[in-house]
Amino acid sequence: MTIRPLTMDDSEAMAELLLADRPFFTKWEPDEPDEHFTAAGQRAMTDAVLQASEAGAMRAWVIESEGETAGRILLNGIVLGPLRSCTVGYWVAQRFGGRGLATRALRDALDVAFNELRLHRVDAFARTDNERSCRVLESNDFHRVGVSRGHLHAGGRWHDEVFFQKLAPWDDGVLLEPGAGNQAPESAE
Repeated sequence: MTIRPLTMDDSEAMAELLLADRPFFTKWEPDEPDEHFTAAGQRAMTDAVLQASEAGAMRAWVIESEGETAGRILLNGIVLGPLRSCTVGYWVAQRFGGRGLATRALRDALDVAFNELRLHRVDAFARTDNERSCRVLESNDFHRVGVSRGHLHAGGRWHDEVFFQKLAPWDDGVLLEPGAGNQAPESAE
């Protein structure tokens, strides 16, 4: 398993996976127009993701298994400054499920989030009835924060989602980001 940066050349493979698993994704993901499941729709989606990536607001990767495209993982809404956070989202095609691909892809994306981007926190949401996704997050040491009521509309109704978060391994409650010189001044006595 590997993750590699998403490119425009991935649009057709993404469309094929999404179309093949459309009934599966319809259960878990927000409703999408028919075009979303086409190469043209995925080219438009990929173009938007790549533009957001160039602007620094997102990072996107393709999840591969033995050279085959298996899914996608995104760091969304990257914010720097005093928040230094993002939200992670991912999916793996149904035929690749149960192999630990999402767990390993998330571990690799977290490495980028915490070590390259120097983010302090990564947030994630998983439907309360999506046990696999909850396990992926918990396997990567995400902590349950609470339940967001009516957070996602999918399959014709609103669903509750578990709100997860993970703090950077370098978090000490003081540092803004890893490295020397970022600590708060000591109080004068």
